Amino acid sequence: MKSSLLILLFFLCYGLNAQKSNLNMSRWHFSDKIEASDYQLIRKARLSYSLSNDNDNFYVDIKVEDQGVQNRILKEGLTIWINMDGKPVKNLGVRFPLGSQNQGGHRKADRHENNSVPDGNSVNPLTLANTIEIIGFTNEQQRRFPSDNHDNFRGSVIYNEAGTLYYKLIIPIAKLPVRNSREGHGAMPFTLGIEYGSSPILNKQENRGPRPSSLFHSGRSGGGESELNWINNVKLATSK
Repeated sequence: MKSSLLILLFFLCYGLNAQKSNLNMSRWHFSDKIEASDYQLIRKARLSYSLSNDNDNFYVDIKVEDQGVQNRILKEGLTIWINMDGKPVKNLGVRFPLGSQNQGGHRKADRHENNSVPDGNSVNPLTLANTIEIIGFTNEQQRRFPSDNHDNFRGSVIYNEAGTLYYKLIIPIAKLPVRNSREGHGAMPFTLGIEYGSSPILNKQENRGPRPSSLFHSGRSGGGESELNWINNVKLATSK
């Protein structure tokens, strides 16, 4: 009887520890300066990311050293997908930047330009990375707005002196449909998607895929051209 009880307790503790270790924990956001050790690499996507939050905002920081990926993000755009059900479904997202080829009047010019760090002789795709588009946020009436907001979704894309692209997206936690755990341990884990190279799909539901089984789940969108990676079991920090 005692041995059976010990075995049961062992598997219970093992299961709890395994569940905890599978969480992708957001760190507490102390400042906008992200240390190199805070980034996690998504090798397939050729970029690194860092997640953090405070009581008011959720921060997604991305570092891109690969010039080809930099060009795709600036030309074709990048979308951060959020799913509170733990599923890789693209219903709720923030597209930033839109991509220089999706900028209306600039589209024809951008198709022929070199989207590397500009030399001043053509349209600079970095200067066009100034608009945010929200997807699926039903309580928001305005769908597109400048990226330099102070009290709403906001973001920035910059190069450093070494030619590394640094991306930051700030999402107010109040805008997220966060689900609190029944045990009172803060918000439930959710799934985050990072996608670049796709066309804008405002208010369109697509790409319902299988539930991911690991921290990273990658896939192609319907057009077969974008790079989409899911980060599973994201857990917000509850204290400093």
